[in-house]
Amino acid sequence: MIIFAIVLTFCASLIFGLLPAVPGRRAVRLCDAGWAAGLWLATWVFCLCAYHRPGLTVGFDGFRLLAITALCSWAGFCSAGLRIFWRRGAVAVLPLLVVLALGAEVFVGNVAYFNTHSYEPFQLMDYLDPMVNVGRDQGLYYLDEDRPYLRFLQIDQPIYNLQMDNLVNTDTDLLHEDSTFTFEIEATDEANGALIRFGTWEVAIQAPRTHTVSLDLTGKVGTLTMKAVGYSSSYAQYPVACGMTGITANAPRPMQFSLLRFAALWLIFGAIYLLRPGSGLWHRRWLAGNVCDRAAAVALGCVLAAFVVVVPFWQPGNSGLATEHYNTAFWDGQSPVSFVYQQYGALAHSLLNGRLDLEEDPPAELAAMENPYDAAARDAIGIQGGRWDHAFYNGRYYVYFGIVPCLLFQLPFEAITGIENLAYAPCMVVLGFVFLAAVFGVVGHMVRRWFPATSSAAYLLAVAAVVLGSQLYTLLVRPYIYEYAILCGAALLMLGLWLWLSSAATPITRTGVLTVKLAAGSLCVALVAGCRPQMELFAFLALPILWKRYITRSRLFSRAGLREVAAFLLPILLVAAGLMWYNYARFGSPFDFGANYNITGNDMTKRGFNVVRIGPAVFTSLLDLPRLDSVFPYLRETDVQTNAIIRTISEKFCGGMLAATPYTWAMVLPAVPLGRRALRRRPAAAAVVYGALLSMLVITVVDCQMAGVLYRYLMDYSPVLLLGAALCWFLAEGALARYAAAGERVAAALLPALRVAMVLALVWAVFYRFCTLFAMEPWLRGMNPSLYYNVSRLVQFWM
Repeated sequence: MIIFAIVLTFCASLIFGLLPAVPGRRAVRLCDAGWAAGLWLATWVFCLCAYHRPGLTVGFDGFRLLAITALCSWAGFCSAGLRIFWRRGAVAVLPLLVVLALGAEVFVGNVAYFNTHSYEPFQLMDYLDPMVNVGRDQGLYYLDEDRPYLRFLQIDQPIYNLQMDNLVNTDTDLLHEDSTFTFEIEATDEANGALIRFGTWEVAIQAPRTHTVSLDLTGKVGTLTMKAVGYSSSYAQYPVACGMTGITANAPRPMQFSLLRFAALWLIFGAIYLLRPGSGLWHRRWLAGNVCDRAAAVALGCVLAAFVVVVPFWQPGNSGLATEHYNTAFWDGQSPVSFVYQQYGALAHSLLNGRLDLEEDPPAELAAMENPYDAAARDAIGIQGGRWDHAFYNGRYYVYFGIVPCLLFQLPFEAITGIENLAYAPCMVVLGFVFLAAVFGVVGHMVRRWFPATSSAAYLLAVAAVVLGSQLYTLLVRPYIYEYAILCGAALLMLGLWLWLSSAATPITRTGVLTVKLAAGSLCVALVAGCRPQMELFAFLALPILWKRYITRSRLFSRAGLREVAAFLLPILLVAAGLMWYNYARFGSPFDFGANYNITGNDMTKRGFNVVRIGPAVFTSLLDLPRLDSVFPYLRETDVQTNAIIRTISEKFCGGMLAATPYTWAMVLPAVPLGRRALRRRPAAAAVVYGALLSMLVITVVDCQMAGVLYRYLMDYSPVLLLGAALCWFLAEGALARYAAAGERVAAALLPALRVAMVLALVWAVFYRFCTLFAMEPWLRGMNPSLYYNVSRLVQFWM
């Protein structure tokens, strides 16, 4: 049978390898034979790996013959089609990539189905040690914290996989409905006479793909033990509490077609095709307005926007309003929404009642303390009811986070509906859309103003790099008040820059539109101070954006220019006056936002400035390399490392901004004399590049001194930093393209390499951002086990 399969696949490989010669009306070439040989060899190498349990030749039957022949035919059809239509454009190739993605999902993504089709299952519970204490009732076996252990004796059969039959959750706690636990597996086999630990089996009760796991034991198994361990983190704890009708060994796996994985594969294959060095996206200017290029931008925007919508709701507690009738697991019996931090809802309620403090009265013990900001002292006297991360001043609670998000969302929502505590997640979705649209607009205006020859591919890569390289999705996956305020500041900043750039591109004859854009841009940038004051540093970008029109061309000194300057300054002055009054009314100083009065784990009133914080902060935030793992989610969190005997306020990192974002590496261009001279000819673009680098260092130092070293703080500067990096990529591409067009051989050779480097930088950004969503807080493994483990198994399809 296997000989017949070898012959059939050889014939199929030969046909599809030689097929491209027919439509090309040419003679068969040696390369066609090479394609045929490579196709046949690749098919059997894949099969050798796929059928390694119990072996490719073991139990080779008609089904395996048909499966391998179909695999070879699909691969041959796709390879021949790509060779024929590769240069005929996306209209011809993208439908073929659907077939490629479909076959990849069927033959590769479901490799376990083909491998296990001929397995002969048996019930492992038949070998259960009768001395093991396990719950039994109505045909179910129960495991819990007191009875987590299973031992199977005298099996004397090979075991290739294990499947839990009809797994159910026996925990009555609604918060544990979607739970997870881990089996620690030990066994004896023909290579190990004593019990040896082979690994762990992670099971999510609501993720059926995890109910089966492949094993790699040698020969016949003698004894096998399984010990269940519950999951525990600072966000979720799940005890062992499950029941099953049995455990099947050597279970044939079903075909599990994943529409999500199929769509992801098609998008990946399509992106590879559209971004190849010879693609039309690289040879057409973005400003030419090609319909296909605009369609690609729409597709990119839809994909990025889809994640903006879904990511905040990956935590089940963020799904809609938590009430006694809906989302009951998260109902606290009081509030119509039970998310972690609802200070903005409380502030909105107070503002509507004419108060600047929160209406809740602090505990009397807190007000009586000599130093209420001393966390150890608060714990020592057992204060109950103290509000974490609230500002406490003169015996009252205040919100030290910027007031602007509350004014934009929570206040009008309660004023209109009468419902308190609008959840942060839907607000952050809106802000995510604003940020996303503003990135498209800002990058587009940078291209229009400074690098009009930029290719469509470079523009699209820049947009994707800014969105993915910033912390947008990291903030969205944890929609708490910290992330909410930061995202609001970033969205307003990018929107303001977009409006300023648009005003600079608006003809002076359209005075009304120009004035409105200037005023709206200034309003947005000024409001940033009421969200995240550090980001206000980027208001300096108004100078390179507006300098040419108002200084170089002396429009500032004209009557129309004075009106426009007034429109530019008035929103800034009004917002500044409002914020200073707000601060003074609460804390007695127009410049005191109240962050030092925070009730948190350290006394912020005595934090002060210490130079030894700077080194570890700069290294961790910017230069620390990401640690890779061999298992999902492939990234490992790290802590800030320092030898200083000092209190370090920090959270987990997965690599520094520069080290983990190769797209920013283009900012070494100013260190090259040729690049420095090219930037000097574009002083406005140079100001953005140099200003972004300087601001990155300043904000990193300010953040570490004021609050600590936290991963979400990278959003304070990352969008503008990535805009600066995009300018450097545009500069390099434009220069090489001009030299290549003039016949420079070195430039002609470097240009494709540069384009590949840009694509690879984006590929890493996609991989890195995807992994951080699952690797970092709030640790979706515990917050949403079914999502985490379903995605894990879709990625690790061989398990």
